[in-house]
Amino acid sequence: MDAITADAAIDPKLSEALKRWNDYANESAQNVQVLFEAITPVKDTLQIAQQITDSLQRTHWTPTGTNWVNPSALLTAYQELAEIQLAALEKESDCYIRFLTTTLGSGKQITEAMQGASSPQQFLASYLDASLNVVQQYQDDASKQASTLSQIQSAYSAWLQKTLESLSAKTSPEDATAP
Repeated sequence: MDAITADAAIDPKLSEALKRWNDYANESAQNVQVLFEAITPVKDTLQIAQQITDSLQRTHWTPTGTNWVNPSALLTAYQELAEIQLAALEKESDCYIRFLTTTLGSGKQITEAMQGASSPQQFLASYLDASLNVVQQYQDDASKQASTLSQIQSAYSAWLQKTLESLSAKTSPEDATAP
C-alpha cells in the first residue's frame, strides 16, 4: 500500500460490495465446474447406442416377429415422441422468457440502485450491489434452464428405453398386420 491509499477511507458499503463480488466469484467458479462435470455428451451417446444395440441383439438383429414392423406400435412411439418434443419446446420457451425478463429489468434495477448515492464510492458500491443482483438472477435463470434440460433429457431417455422395449417385444402374426 502506498501513502495515498493508506490515508484514503474506503466507504463500508463499497468494502462490503467488493467482498460480496469476491465471494460470488469464488462460489461461481465451483458451480461452473460442477455444471461442466454434469454435461456428458459422449457418455450419453454411448449409453443410447448401447441401448439400441442391446435391443437389436435381443431380436437377433431381425425385426420380424417384433413390433419393429407393427405400424400401430410405431405410430404410438412417434406420437409419444411428438408429445415430449412439444412439452420440451414449451419448457424451453419459458426459460427464454425468464432470461428476457431478467434482461429487460436489469437496467432498471441498476439505475434505481444508484439513485441515492452521494459520493463516488457509494455510487460504485450501489452499482456493484445492483449488478451482482442481476448476475445472480441470471445464474438462477441458468440453473432453472439446466434443470429443465435435465428433465427433458430424462424424458427422452425414458421414451427411448420404453420404445426399444416395446418395439423389441414379440408379437403375434395378427398384431404385425393390424392397421
